Amino acid sequence: MYTKRITQLISQTVLCIFLVSALCGCASAHPRSEIDASNIHTCTLTIPGLSRDYDLLFLTDTHIVIPDESAASEIQSYSEERLAHFTGEGGRISSDLFTAWMEYANQMEPDALLLGGDIIDSPSSANVKYLSASLDSLKVPYLYTLGNHDWTFPWDYMTETGTAEYLPLLAPYMETNTAIHTLELDDLIVVAVDNSNNQIHPDALEEYQRILSRKKPVILLLHVPFYTEELLAKTSAVWPNGVVLGGGVHGGIYPNDVSAQFMSLTTAADSPVAAVLAGHVHLSDESVIDGEKDIPQIVGDAGYKGKGTLIHITAE
Repeated sequence: MYTKRITQLISQTVLCIFLVSALCGCASAHPRSEIDASNIHTCTLTIPGLSRDYDLLFLTDTHIVIPDESAASEIQSYSEERLAHFTGEGGRISSDLFTAWMEYANQMEPDALLLGGDIIDSPSSANVKYLSASLDSLKVPYLYTLGNHDWTFPWDYMTETGTAEYLPLLAPYMETNTAIHTLELDDLIVVAVDNSNNQIHPDALEEYQRILSRKKPVILLLHVPFYTEELLAKTSAVWPNGVVLGGGVHGGIYPNDVSAQFMSLTTAADSPVAAVLAGHVHLSDESVIDGEKDIPQIVGDAGYKGKGTLIHITAE
């Protein structure tokens, strides 16, 4: 109990300091990020015809856990268990690392911060409050797609109750549309689509078709990655079940009709999709999604480990 209380006090103190800094606009005399740059994987995408270069900071699977003594006992017990699980290098808790990531993004000033889901580990009140304060502190644009943990508890996993009670808590950070929303830059459209239940949300399909019809280069942001042979080989060594969408005969998740149509649109010969970004599997991978047009897919390692991805986009 003593250890638990100390952990709670540390988390609450970190949040208080973070909020004061955000509200006052204060900075230390020598601002610095606590993120280890060696943990940031850098990759380059080439998209012909751009008017300038872009830098996108991609962060996924941070699994923020904030203990809350005022929560129901079931949530308290679950948070205590998960807090121990999602502690990164050097014993840093996930919320501490997320604060450091927000500071890093503000200092780096990328064109956008892309959040690939499982940013919070459950939709507890404390987690959502911490998320809100963190995102309010950002000085750069962001786009956030849902992960399966963002809006579920184990006892209400993907249920109608969970969908009605918890999913709307994330809507304010997704332009009120958790199924699909966009961030438009000068030359690019970044599209966040919900596939947190291992299938593309059916409400996303029509809007996705409209976006693709504009023929402006698209970066697609998902939580669950699409099947590639290389990625499935990696994930099969870590996860007991298929954790990639597609490649069912090889061990991945069979797409339903909506997902199959969505994937066909993405890899069609005339598709403007330049790349797919995903998380979920807690490891890093770069491989190609096969189709009429081969699409590069960048899978980010888990942010709670201190891992992130910097995507440099250039016309040359």
